[in-house]
Amino acid sequence: MEFLTLSSEYKISIAVAFFAVSMVLVFLSVYGALFSQNRLDRRLVVNDGPKEPVARKGLFAKFASQITLPDEKEITRIRYLLSQAGFFSDNAVNIFYAIRVLAIIMPQMILFAFWGVLSSQFTPQTLTLLSVTLGFLGLLGPPIVVGKIKARRTLLAKDGFPDMMDLLLACIEAGLGLDAALLRVANELALRYPPLKSGLDLMNLELRAGRERHEALKNFAERLDLEEAKALAIMLRQSEEMGSGLGASLRTFSEEMRAKRMLLAEEKALALSAKLTIPLIIFIFPTILAMLILPAGIRLAAGLG
Repeated sequence: MEFLTLSSEYKISIAVAFFAVSMVLVFLSVYGALFSQNRLDRRLVVNDGPKEPVARKGLFAKFASQITLPDEKEITRIRYLLSQAGFFSDNAVNIFYAIRVLAIIMPQMILFAFWGVLSSQFTPQTLTLLSVTLGFLGLLGPPIVVGKIKARRTLLAKDGFPDMMDLLLACIEAGLGLDAALLRVANELALRYPPLKSGLDLMNLELRAGRERHEALKNFAERLDLEEAKALAIMLRQSEEMGSGLGASLRTFSEEMRAKRMLLAEEKALALSAKLTIPLIIFIFPTILAMLILPAGIRLAAGLG
């Protein structure tokens, strides 16, 4: 009751003091999480033998690595989703969960810091609802953003896939092998279609590491999440197993991709008239009706007056 009778200046001062104490506690906990593991590693390190260089992690990555993660299936699913969105770092999952935690905590801390100022303009129920809304946004926001990035990359790869097939066919018919043709196509698509470039680079690295070609193509298709890429992987595997000509198979597949792209464009063009029906009824038709009726209404009002 005494707190309610205090002036707004005292309320702001108390809120700022609590916020400062909270920040100090958060800093101490983060400091302990970051450097306790380093002290343990230094105590367990073996002194004999040459030391191998260890890649240093950034401060944010160190903080991310200390966050408790879910089970292995969920980690695998998140890593797969992040790879489809173009995040291939080893710490991608840790950083994702770190961003998710910060997206939940930081808005609440900022809201708490300005609680004294906002309480004079909004009711406690409104501020509580705002806090719950910010919490849900922080919890659901990062997965939605990653999904949007993934969808944009998939769409860009889908637009450039027919061009990739044409370049691959030209390289094969010029006498290059499939591996060299894939490397050449990746360099040509670097500026226009970065998702295809990164996917082909990873596939070329897998081929150099000794992975089977059909497995590398399957992983390439899964990273892009593209049906055309999956069909290409199946076609190349069948072509290798049956011993058919690679150039003829690629030419047929490229023509099918071009035809599919044209059919998709025609489908969108034919659906445009149906999609314009609702805007025409809501916006354009009332305007035309008002233009036709308004002069007659003005004359009728003048005659009756």
